[in-house]
This record gives sequence, C-alpha cells and structure tokens, in this order.
Amino acid sequence: MKLSSSIRNADSGPWLMVLLAAAVGLVSSVVAVALRSGVHHLFNTLEAFRAESFGFLLPAVGALLAVWTVRIIFREPGGHGVPAVLDSVSRRGGHMRSRSIFSRFFGSLLTVASGGSAGLEGPIVFSSAAAGSSVAGWAQLAERQRVLLLACGVAGGIGAVFNAPLTGVLFAMEVVLAEWTLSTVIPLAVASVVATEAGRAVLGAEGAFHAADFSWDTVDLLGCVPLGILAGLFSVLLVRLILRAEHFARTCKEGSLLGRVGVVAALAGMGVGFLGLLRPEAIGEGYDLVAKLLEGNANFGWSALLLILGTKFFATVLTLGSNAPGGVFAPSLVLGALLGSSFGLTLAAIFPGAQFAAPGFFALAGMAGLVAGTMQAPFTGILLALETTGGWGQSLPLILVAVLGALVSRTFLRHSFYAWEVAESGRLLRPGTDRRILADLTAEELLDSESITIDSGKTLEDLAKILPSTHRNHFAVLDGETGKLQGMLDLSAIREFIFDQDLRRMTSVDTVMDSSSPSVVRGDSLQRATQLFEESGLWVLPVVDESGIFLGTLSKSTLFDRYRSELIIQTAERAE
Repeated sequence: MKLSSSIRNADSGPWLMVLLAAAVGLVSSVVAVALRSGVHHLFNTLEAFRAESFGFLLPAVGALLAVWTVRIIFREPGGHGVPAVLDSVSRRGGHMRSRSIFSRFFGSLLTVASGGSAGLEGPIVFSSAAAGSSVAGWAQLAERQRVLLLACGVAGGIGAVFNAPLTGVLFAMEVVLAEWTLSTVIPLAVASVVATEAGRAVLGAEGAFHAADFSWDTVDLLGCVPLGILAGLFSVLLVRLILRAEHFARTCKEGSLLGRVGVVAALAGMGVGFLGLLRPEAIGEGYDLVAKLLEGNANFGWSALLLILGTKFFATVLTLGSNAPGGVFAPSLVLGALLGSSFGLTLAAIFPGAQFAAPGFFALAGMAGLVAGTMQAPFTGILLALETTGGWGQSLPLILVAVLGALVSRTFLRHSFYAWEVAESGRLLRPGTDRRILADLTAEELLDSESITIDSGKTLEDLAKILPSTHRNHFAVLDGETGKLQGMLDLSAIREFIFDQDLRRMTSVDTVMDSSSPSVVRGDSLQRATQLFEESGLWVLPVVDESGIFLGTLSKSTLFDRYRSELIIQTAERAE
C-alpha cells in the first residue's frame, strides 16, 4: 500500500525534462548537421577561387560578410558566442532570443568556409543554446529548468558536430553549468545521445579523424610530461595573444574608418589570406592536416612543421582576435597535433636510441593538452581527442598531457578562453557560490519589517518620545516634504545627548546625524550591499530609490539570515 502511494505521488518533473531534452537534442542536431555540412561544401566550392591570384582575399571577404550578418542583419553583438551563453546562464536565467539560433550559424559559415582559422563549436554552442532556451520558453519552464535546457542544447550541438556525445555532456557540465548532479546529468546525456545519433544518420558514424593503434610504453609516458607542460604554455600564449588582439581591435574600432562594422575583421582576414599564401595549411579548420599527422602521412620535416605551426597560430590569433564568429576547438586540435608531432620528431632526433613512439602518438596527446589548456577543462580535452580519433588505447597519456596542460594554463591565466570576458567583468556567477546567491536577491526584497524615521529639523526630544515604542537603534532622518534621506542616527553614537534633558531639547537631529552614511539603491544586489557593509563597518544601511527617497533599512542580520536560507535551497537543489 505504501509503495503504490509513493508511486502515485512520484515527481513527474524529471520525465518531462527528459522528453524536452530529447526535443532539444533533435533541434540542435539539425543545426549542427546543417552547419558542418554547409561549411565543408562551401569550403570545397571556393577551392577554385583560392587558386586565383585574388584568392588570398577570400578570408577578408568572408570575415566582412560574417560580421555584417551578425551585427547588421540579426542585430546582435559580435564575438565568439560562448561568453554570451555563459552570461545568459549566470545573469539572465537562460534567456536567449530565438533569432540567435541563426545569427552565429550564418556568421561562422562564412568565416570558416572562406578560410578563417576558427572552429564550429563556438557558433554551434551559441545556436544550440538559443534553441534550448526557445524550447524552454515554449514549455513555459522556470528559470532553473530553462538554464538546464539551454545546456542540453549545448551538449547536443557539441555531440552532433563532433560525433562526440561524451564530450558534449562534459563540455556542458564543465564549462557551461559548472555543476555535477544527477538531475543535470540525465537530461544532458539524453540530449547529447539523441543529437549525436541523429547527426550520425546524416553524416555517418565515423569520427573526424582516425588514430592508428600506436604502440607505446613507459618511456613515451615520461615523454608526455614535458609535452603536457609545453602544451599548457602554448595554450597560455595563444589565449593571451587572442585577448591582446581583441583589445587592439576594440581600440581600432574607435576610429572613424576602422570603426565601421566589419572593417577590422576584414583586415584581419586579409592577414589570414597572406599567411595562407605562405602555408595553405594555415587557413580553414585544418582537419585534413590533423588526419595526415595522426596517420603518419604528412611527410613534413621538422622545419616545415614549425612553419605550419607558426602560420596556423597567427592565423588563429587574427581570426578570433578580430571577434569574427568562430570557435577555438578546431584551431586547438590542429595546433595541438602540430605541436605534438614536432615534439615527437624532436625527441627522436635528440634520443635516437630511445625508440619513442611515432610522432602521431604525440600529436594525439598534444591535441588533448592544447584543448584542455585553452579551455581549462581537462575532461573536455581528453574526451574530445579520444572521441574524434577513436584512440582509446592512448587514454593514459592523453589524461597525463591534458591534466598538465590545464594545470599550467591555470597557473598563468585566471580564467579560460571562453570564461575570461564574463569573469573579468564580474558577470560569471556559478550556482551555489556566494556571488551567485547574493546576486540572485536585491536589497528591496530584504527591507527590515520596521524602519523608524524622523523629519529633518526635529530635536532629540522628539526622538526620545519615539524610543519607548520601538526596539530599533537606527533611525533615518528625512526631508519632511520630499521624503528624501538626509542622514542616519545611531542611538549608541548620541547616548551622551539623549540622556541629558537640556541637551535633548536644544540639539537638532541634523547636527548629530551621520550624513555620510552610504546608501543601498533598491535595485542593488546583496553582493553590492555586502560590499558596502564591509567598507563602512556599519550594521544597518538605509535603502533608497533612484531619486534618493527613503524606502527602509537593511540590516546585516536580515541579510545573513536570508543568505543562509538561499544557501540551503540552492545546495538542496544541486544535491538531488
């Protein structure tokens, strides 16, 4: 009897989320398949134009059209897309516009197909996240469920575009949500599986690359230690130069000519085109090059590999630094493969008798290390390299290189490539953290139940008449006509006056009030209120509206009580 009663009262919410996650997976797979197929088809179509004398201008034209598409046609801010998704999760409850599904789709299609050195994961994350948010809006879900469906779109998009379902789940959890709970894993897994399988039905079940069954032993594992450190340092250099390029691009856009939409991106694209003249491998996604390196069919010498590595590196900096639509996954995979292959050749030259594994082995490990370093997400780097290559026999060296790459990156960079912009501006608020809990509440929600005021011009004698009817020790002095705050009275600070009858009659509240007391504006978050409490050392702060009219008081005790309640609620939700 008890069992049947429990079944009847069971929560059907998780099943609804699973069904909606499957729907989001289907939508994100459509976006991913269309983008991946479109990029490859258009890239191959433009091959004939690249052979012409004006072919080096294609990346410039593509970057210009891409920025125009995002900024003018769809009227959305530029950038890679993932920071906007993180901002939506942190501050906007997962709300994204439906047209965002298409803006980065067409933008990245033009960028990558024309030869820009960028990947598809940034645009697919943005478009698929918008799809998940739109489905949540259609289903009229609450904020937490909307954020989860947004992440389901991300997991599905990554899974479908790379044929890597585990990578999709890990990226959504490690980078987007930063949350590991049963209630989040299940919908993410469903969305990723549905999207990946739907993508395989159209694109095939093969991964992007095929890694040979490399033979390796302990000496190769030891060789992976310096490779992991090198991959971490290289990822730090890559991220820092892209960020420097973005800052330089913003500075250039302040001019009258360079400030026109798409001009900076077009100039950067022209630079990519010139690098392509030097080494054609520098343009586009570069997946063909990675396949050759892994299979040992590249036939490049050490100097040629370094030249390709350098040109691809600067092509990536120019493309992503100009804020053209695109992602960092594909460049990281290519650069990691080039770095690892060069490292393998160097080891063989320095230690000819050590019989190290083939350079393709180190190329595979380098792919995991560079992705983990740029994203500061070791699990994502490991699984992306494993799933896209099928190199499961090399999981141990990949884990070692990815962990070292992420560790070195974290030592020199405060944030990952995608989280940098949002985190540096204070907008990255992770679930269950102090900043997120305090940011979710506003000062107006926590006004004390009783706030005692006294008009400006009154005396302490008038205040003394109020005291028997209240237990408050802090009083607001207001302009009697406008209601605007003039200052605050602290009973402990005026004790010497309040107990002397003659002084009470002669002392105006205006002469003993604290007019320098900081005020909390009603729309301020509790994070801002906490900062004011710490800076002022006060226990009670006045709360005013935008025009300075007094609304009430906020005490530390009320703030801490509400903080504790919110902490219990959010912790309970994440522990499901």
